Parts: sequence; C-alpha cells; structure tokens
Amino acid sequence: MASNLALAVLLLVASCASAASAAKYTVGDTSGWTTGADYTTWASDKKFKVGDSLVFNFAGGAHTVDEVSAADYASCSSANALSSDGSGASTVALKTAGKHYFICGVAGHCSSGMKLVVTVAAATAASPPPKASPTPTPDSPDTTPDTTPTSPSTSTGGSTTKTPATVLAPPTKQSESGANGLRATALAGLGVAGLVAAALF
Repeated sequence: MASNLALAVLLLVASCASAASAAKYTVGDTSGWTTGADYTTWASDKKFKVGDSLVFNFAGGAHTVDEVSAADYASCSSANALSSDGSGASTVALKTAGKHYFICGVAGHCSSGMKLVVTVAAATAASPPPKASPTPTPDSPDTTPDTTPTSPSTSTGGSTTKTPATVLAPPTKQSESGANGLRATALAGLGVAGLVAAALF
C-alpha cells in the first residue's frame, strides 16, 4: 500500500510540475503570424520544451499554419503538410522533442519569410518527493507499559528484592477499516489525483 501511495503522490507532483511549467508562446509576439516578420530572431532566445504550445494569431483566410518536414520547409512546400490550419487563431501543442517546422501555405508567403523552425527539448522530470516516514495508525493503541511491573517479593534473610517481570501483550490486529478510512481520507485530500490513485489500489 505504501508504494502505491508513494506512486500516486509522485504522479500528482509530476503532473502539477509539468502543468505549472508548460508555456504558451505567441508567435511573433504582437506582430502575430504575418509576412514581413523575422521569426528566426523571434525564436532565437526561446527555450521550447515538450508540453509548451505555440499560438499563431492571424486573419482567417489570409494565411495558414502548416507544419511540414525539414525538406518541405527548405523548399517552402505545403503539399505534404503534417497539419494545416487557416482558421486565424491556431494553437499548436509541442508534443515531441526535436525540430518542428512551420510555414504559411499561401503562395509567396513562405518565400517572403513567413516560416518558423523551433527546437523542442524533452520535458524535464520532476524530482521525486522525499520518502515519507511511517505514521502510527489510530486503530493500534500503544501497548508499551508506562512502568515495568514487578513480580511478588521474595524474602531472603531479611532483605526484600523485587525482580522485574516481563509482560508481553498479545499483538493487536490492525483494523482494515481504519487503514482504509485513513487511506480514503488521504486520497480525498488529493482531489482528482486521489481518484486516479484510488484506482491503483
């Protein structure tokens, strides 16, 4: 159970970290996706990674955003585009590491500089959380005596000695309902990630 809970916590931390670190880049900033912009310079100082997205803003019907191969990028050909969007507001998720090539498929626009290449780095893994120390369960009472009982006194020539007696308490069985209740409480605190983790149990 502890390893499943640790896995659930790790998944929660990783998903939060990746969601928190994903970035949206508006291509061309305020210029948007248009002719006459220098997209090589725009992309040069950016560190793209898997999970980030590119937002292309342009007038619908005036341009397209076509993701193409390296060869089609070099020749400004959108005939074999991997994807194409001419809606005017296009968001492209960067799902894989490596180079991604984008051009405008409208005749003459790519050759006028309306093309973009971005290098996407693999997403960084979140560091694992520290190992949790075991906590006592509320159903297992403390069976350690506060004082050591002694056996009856024995008399040896006028002096009385007390011999410590060893008291062994029978082991207590941990209540399954208590453990499940504790687990459910912990998972409820995790929200949606708790539901995912509950499926693992």
